[in-house]
Amino acid sequence: MTKNQHARQYIIDFGKESIAPFESWPKQEHFPLNLKTYNRTVQETLQGDIESCKELIILTGFTSLSHLIDTFGNKELENLKDIKIVLGFEPNPLGRKRYHVWPLEREIREYWLKKGLSILSGGSVINLIEKIKNKSVHIRFYDKLHAKIYASDRMAMLGSSNF
Repeated sequence: MTKNQHARQYIIDFGKESIAPFESWPKQEHFPLNLKTYNRTVQETLQGDIESCKELIILTGFTSLSHLIDTFGNKELENLKDIKIVLGFEPNPLGRKRYHVWPLEREIREYWLKKGLSILSGGSVINLIEKIKNKSVHIRFYDKLHAKIYASDRMAMLGSSNF
């Protein structure tokens, strides 16, 4: 290898067609990217996958409690029966907000009111807690994990986007 060879940029050609960046990306559901120009986000694609799969594994370095509650506590994901989440760092508690109101039975409302938890902000939280208790959501920690992998019975995604 000559001295000049180190300075060269190598292009790997997978076909005869040249694809210029931002001109002809594959479909978002096959190649999710966060591109403002095309109004595309990885999160939107992943959310669609989450809503249609039966089993899901998420490995991510970082997330927030708000995001976990928004994703798994706000709605009943009817198809999704088994969720495994591995985090590298504790979920960020910042960004607390008023969560989606989840309908609760009267006895449950009264119980949590006695415990001091507001029904207006707690229904989604309680829904996620129940999913963890009944083992449809499993959360584990693997110290300082930094990978970002999302896999289900329908898809797999590897990238740099935290959950």
